[in-house]
Amino acid sequence: MRRFILLSLMLFAAAPAMAADVPGRIPNVPPIVATYDIYVGGIHLVTADILFQEEKGKYHSRVNAQTYGFWHRALPWETVLDSRGKIVKDKFVPLEFYSRDVWKGKPKVTKLHFKKDDVVPEFDPPSHDENREIVTQDQRHGSLDPVTALLQMLAHVAVNHDCNVTVPVFDGKRRFDVTGADDGDEEINEADYGIFKGDARTCDAGFKMISGEWNDRKPAKFWQKSDTEAGREPFHIWLGSVSPELPEMAVRMESGSVFGLIIVHLSNWRYATSAEIKS
Repeated sequence: MRRFILLSLMLFAAAPAMAADVPGRIPNVPPIVATYDIYVGGIHLVTADILFQEEKGKYHSRVNAQTYGFWHRALPWETVLDSRGKIVKDKFVPLEFYSRDVWKGKPKVTKLHFKKDDVVPEFDPPSHDENREIVTQDQRHGSLDPVTALLQMLAHVAVNHDCNVTVPVFDGKRRFDVTGADDGDEEINEADYGIFKGDARTCDAGFKMISGEWNDRKPAKFWQKSDTEAGREPFHIWLGSVSPELPEMAVRMESGSVFGLIIVHLSNWRYATSAEIKS
């Protein structure tokens, strides 16, 4: 369940999309913090704050998430995802990725070091997942960490005005592709949860596993449509502008799962404070 929630969060971790001021280039965006509420099977299970900032051709995105309310006492889980890199024209180029996942007081840290010809994972404590496929160096080469991958998808929307892009992702253990596809426009009205109301761009994001799958599939709940059917259902994503001063950002997401319907809502946003940026 924790891995399932974490990978769902990663699909939202990029937060704001970028408006293309110069054709073919990702422009400056003011530092922003977006808060998302995540429901699984009708239960408000997780809340997440997502920071995005860029300055002088470099970017930084950080996710702080934890189980919500009563569920934090019953299922004490929290995580941090942190991605840093540089911006080259219309591309995000990751340099370092860090995640710290804490379950019942026991932390697990994953680091990804982006080299010229490889992405080198580091685990603390060391990983002992022997019962899964090996991700080769050739498969890792050119891939992005999950946070940067979603930033890249949103950058494509801003520059090309469509969702039709595939990005390669490596999370330290799995190598998979996320493919976006246009799905038109839709109005989010007063009957919907979340703070955004109005017309939104809609996109589907599908997953294709390349390598790193569990050999017996038992732990791979995120990648199953049901208890008997393999294949991750696509996520349906709504993108909208919450302010005339800001470009499109993810405002809602839905997907089916073996645990029930996942629904993610944008519940708040603000410009980041100097203290948040510094931390």
